[in-house]
Amino acid sequence: MKSNAVAAIIFLILASCVSKTSREVASVQVPSLVDFGKSLSEYTGFVRSSSFTPSNCGPVYSAIASKVESLDFNLYSNEELQKEAANLISALWQMRLQLHARLSEVSPQCQLQVRELFHRMHDQDDYLGEFAYKAQALDPSKLEFQKQAIPIYDRKAYAPYSVRPDVDDEKFQFYSGDLMLARGVSFFSAIISQISDNKSQFSHVVFVSQEPMTKKLNTIESYIGVGVDKYQMDFALKNENARLLVLRPKDRVLGEKAAGFAMESAKARVPYDYFMNFKDYSKMSCVEVARSAYDKASNGAVLTPAQPANLKMNSKDFLDKLNLKNGSLITPDDLEVDPRFELVLDWRDYRLLRDSRHKDAILSEMVRWMDEMGYKFHDTPKSFIAKNIILPTRTTRLWPLVKKLTGSPDLDPALPKKTLGVMLVLNQVGQSLLERLDKQDLAYIAKFKRPMTNGQLRAAVNQLRELDLKEYKESNPSFLHFALRPDGIYPRRPPTHGEHR
Repeated sequence: MKSNAVAAIIFLILASCVSKTSREVASVQVPSLVDFGKSLSEYTGFVRSSSFTPSNCGPVYSAIASKVESLDFNLYSNEELQKEAANLISALWQMRLQLHARLSEVSPQCQLQVRELFHRMHDQDDYLGEFAYKAQALDPSKLEFQKQAIPIYDRKAYAPYSVRPDVDDEKFQFYSGDLMLARGVSFFSAIISQISDNKSQFSHVVFVSQEPMTKKLNTIESYIGVGVDKYQMDFALKNENARLLVLRPKDRVLGEKAAGFAMESAKARVPYDYFMNFKDYSKMSCVEVARSAYDKASNGAVLTPAQPANLKMNSKDFLDKLNLKNGSLITPDDLEVDPRFELVLDWRDYRLLRDSRHKDAILSEMVRWMDEMGYKFHDTPKSFIAKNIILPTRTTRLWPLVKKLTGSPDLDPALPKKTLGVMLVLNQVGQSLLERLDKQDLAYIAKFKRPMTNGQLRAAVNQLRELDLKEYKESNPSFLHFALRPDGIYPRRPPTHGEHR
């Protein structure tokens, strides 16, 4: 055991050394991207070897995290990034596969280290994809998703995806019990991915079910306003997804059995769980569909995920409006490092990832403002009318008329009034910031021929807040600080139709 630990330490020291092909920039030695990729491969080989053990997982993972985080895109030219981006994406995928393959051998603490490491690697992949594939960034609100090519199945219509070699068939095969982690395109998807300590890239869980006789593939999912239902696979794959990650149960028999329980929930049309009570399966969010199915199939032996996220916010106002409490919180991304599942495939629509990165930057900063600076959501005219006038008529005979006059969708009568209100305000504030952040990023691209990094995006969002607050205090109309502001700032009127901001 001690010899393995010594070997690990020696390896980490050697892997940290700068190669002979390094160049010097501003007195800092910067490895070439080729050498950076080689270092990733060396770490991957070490994790695969017998020298890697549960006793040295902590320092090994820390060293890998330092290596991954050391990749500063601003130190490389566009030409260098374009040349090596695809190779680095492949090297990161191989590392993720190997790290995931050994999850069951390491401690829960090391599993959490891998979870954080995966977040950084997803971030790197997303930015590298801008150079590797040069996909035209699109506005998802203007995209007819059901008219697009089918993700995963249509390999020529999208940038190459990462898939484990042993399952890389011409047409990827799904099986009962598979789970897909998805990322939607709405601001509510962004808040789901950013609210807990597990700030991630995923916002939804899709349960795969295959009919035993016909072999037809369906998905079992739970949506706000709908609850648990069954969907055709092609529809589900095209249902507003910016990214999809496929996990497969190691126990395939258990997966098939779990699929049966998931289908029962769909047939029963179990309502949506707006209160996130993960112990009560009479109502279910998307993650509870998977949790309940595997719980019942295993007679309680398999509770997913193995490592739930933790919610710890100072903003009691925000938690109350979303019906959340501090403490354990199950989020879709928690499943990515569940050792009872295998990592199989990672698909991205690079046309939509820039939009996702912008929304993540906005929502992560908004959460920080609420948590650290006392910002609170306040009703807008739209949210006030929706929750106090439109929603109460949903169960009355006036609903058809109200729906026709307002153009409102079929609201779920069980949707809590305060949740509807904060969802609408969040979307309005987010959209206001997104329009300004998009312009800043486009100006940056025009100047530097590359988009902002995630760190630059978050800094830009906070600068927008500071400028907006200054103008708001000077009595200029501002939607941001009308709807989201800390105590002590006097509410002023929102901008009227046609006014900027």
